Amino acid sequence: MKDIIVAYPVKSTALQIRGMLESEGFHVSFVCATGASVLNIAQNLREGVIVCASIMSDMGAGVLAENLPVGFDVVALSKNGREEYMGNLINLPLPVSKDEFLQTVSVLVSTRSSFTHHGSDDGELIYNAKLILMNNRDISESQAHRYLQKESMRTGKKIADIAKMIVNDFTE
Repeated sequence: MKDIIVAYPVKSTALQIRGMLESEGFHVSFVCATGASVLNIAQNLREGVIVCASIMSDMGAGVLAENLPVGFDVVALSKNGREEYMGNLINLPLPVSKDEFLQTVSVLVSTRSSFTHHGSDDGELIYNAKLILMNNRDISESQAHRYLQKESMRTGKKIADIAKMIVNDFTE
């Protein structure tokens, strides 16, 4: 299991999130208030999942996600945002259902490597799968990417594996 780090600028909120996660059987290794603290802690870990506010006092979740070592995923809870999946960052808008939040964390914690991160070799495969989805379903690129992310989360498979299935199904 990966380490879980909760990073929230409001201590009481951070402790509530930790309590909810631990009551569901997860182990929260660290609780902190800033992105800099997360980056410092992450340097000493192999992999992990960060649950944080979309905006902390020193940086946003996007900046945090970009600066983390490989093997880390970020679940950002956003008051004003919308559900988004970008690289190793998943934005969940508040209010979020407890089940959706716990399912997201569960999938990220139980995967061996960074769940949302993909290698450069997978980029073309994912791009082709998005094109297939866009053309066959008449959807935008962001909707196609979201579909890949949701299927990845639903099945517990990497995005590249979902993309490969789509491309294979289309070419058969």
